[in-house]
Amino acid sequence: MESRNCQATGPRAAALRIPEDLWIAGQMFSRNELQAMASNGLLREVLGDCFLPSQIQITASLRAQVAAFACGRELNSNAVLARQTAAWIHGLLPEVFTLCIYTRNYHRPFAPGFGLNAQFMQAIVPDTQMVFRSRVKVTSALRSVCDCAQFDPLPIASRVLGNAISLDDPYLNLESIRESLIACEKSPERSRALRLVDSFDDIAQAA
Repeated sequence: MESRNCQATGPRAAALRIPEDLWIAGQMFSRNELQAMASNGLLREVLGDCFLPSQIQITASLRAQVAAFACGRELNSNAVLARQTAAWIHGLLPEVFTLCIYTRNYHRPFAPGFGLNAQFMQAIVPDTQMVFRSRVKVTSALRSVCDCAQFDPLPIASRVLGNAISLDDPYLNLESIRESLIACEKSPERSRALRLVDSFDDIAQAA
């Protein structure tokens, strides 16, 4: 799908349009050129090779729309954006380069392009652990933090957990995260996640 690059300056006349409002590296400008525009405050890097005019407010719904566009037809009605991708949508990571997708059945690997990788994992997400952002299914913030703590690389997991507890959200704190992890099936991944939570608890108590 081809996008038309709109002007990056001046007031926005209409709601966000995807892909029309996206500036995508390799179409009219190289990634270096788009990054230079971002450095000058004209654009903002959003996801992979996708940029947006800087005056467009970045929200969870917008991030979900851009992620869904990058996934294309591979993101069907049964798919749920998860792990670090969901954490990014919830504002718990500044950037990601991997699209993590939960599906009920096996899905063949695919290359999404846009400077991104894709990971499909078979998982069934209960409705209570899922939210909709612009009609895109995303694991809830609590489920996303717990999944990152268990399965994502440790630097990403630590950053997500640190950002989550810094929000001072009564529904997304160390205790609620620990309780949710304890309810998960025992596994080495769960044990790692609980140790990570305990390490943050030790830091908080020392402070």
